[in-house]
Amino acid sequence: MPLRIPRICTPWLCRGYSSPTAPPCPPPPTGISNISRFRQLIEIHGPDAAQYLQGLTTRNIPTLSDGGGSYSAFLNPQARIQRTGKVLYDVFIYPTNNNYFWRSQIAKKNFQPIRHPTTKKVFPLDAPGFFIECDIRSADALLDHINRYKLSSKFDCRLIPRGEWDMWAIWDDRRLLPVGAGDIGCADIRVPYLGKRVAVFGGKSIGVEVDVAVYNVRRMLHGVPEGQDEILNGGNIAQESNIDYMGGVDFRKGCYVGQELTIRTHHTGVVRKRVLPVQIYRPGDSVPEKLTYDPNLDLAPSLPGKNPNISNLDGKGRGVGKFLRGVGNVGLALCRLEAMTDLELGGEKDKTVPEFKLDVEGSELRVKAFVPEWHLMGSAIPLAQRNSEPAHKTIVRRIVSD
Repeated sequence: MPLRIPRICTPWLCRGYSSPTAPPCPPPPTGISNISRFRQLIEIHGPDAAQYLQGLTTRNIPTLSDGGGSYSAFLNPQARIQRTGKVLYDVFIYPTNNNYFWRSQIAKKNFQPIRHPTTKKVFPLDAPGFFIECDIRSADALLDHINRYKLSSKFDCRLIPRGEWDMWAIWDDRRLLPVGAGDIGCADIRVPYLGKRVAVFGGKSIGVEVDVAVYNVRRMLHGVPEGQDEILNGGNIAQESNIDYMGGVDFRKGCYVGQELTIRTHHTGVVRKRVLPVQIYRPGDSVPEKLTYDPNLDLAPSLPGKNPNISNLDGKGRGVGKFLRGVGNVGLALCRLEAMTDLELGGEKDKTVPEFKLDVEGSELRVKAFVPEWHLMGSAIPLAQRNSEPAHKTIVRRIVSD
């Protein structure tokens, strides 16, 4: 089935910035973006590939009959260094066996000309094959992580160079975008109407492209963290990075590396911290009531250092969050829910959320956190809705200590 591309309205496209650091324009309602500048593909192929990945990732590996891929994560197994179950790599995993171009590549590698020296063949076409999409800066480390536990498992894995296969993000705010039967990719179900992701062979363009920075703005406005800048390597459990809310953890799955902490946290309470979208504003500006991206405010890139803390205006008390990454006047931060939101996390009384600032010397920038609507499908309830909840729907929660 040919790849269907949504029609793009060209006036929304970003072109001709006066500065390479200028914030991108607001995301259009439909768009196509080549995300290969920040995302890397790893190929794994062999009889034991599916079983091996099943024991390392937080979701069940898609079967070849399913066709579509899934969002998942690799967790930390090193108990002596830090607690097990911390997220190492957030990934998408795509089956490849139904794709014509991938099958042609494998068949070409296995072809043995007559009266020529025999060369090593790759595994048969019908052996399970997958693409693993990850942050480009952590690709080498993830490849080493996969090979470290390979032992006698029968599969090959390699980094796919850019231009051989490229990853594209496609979205349409008005409808769901299914993936074709022969395509390598999946619907991006992390957030409703986030779109789909497709691997394209041969470095070909599939439409009029929107800059990848626009894709990142749209993702941040939805509160979706991605990559090692926003999902800190070995720093947070899956729930703190919203991987559970985004469908990246199957709590009914059997044993996998790092499962114990993830399952225990799920069944014994809620976490204190989660990654939330935030808006940065200047002193004297009114406190934003709704998350709004303004390309004319270049506030986030001017922040020195990495991951500055978020604190109370008076600077007293413990930090309430950590700024992760931003574009223009919006970004993502790891926030303490009790402090930075009005969410109920154990029966607190109604409260007014105060203002907070970025803990950066010489800066007085303010930060306001917002809870996306799709978070409310999880375990937290806004305090404003508490009094209207029927008694039989009251949720009793225990706070999981850090």
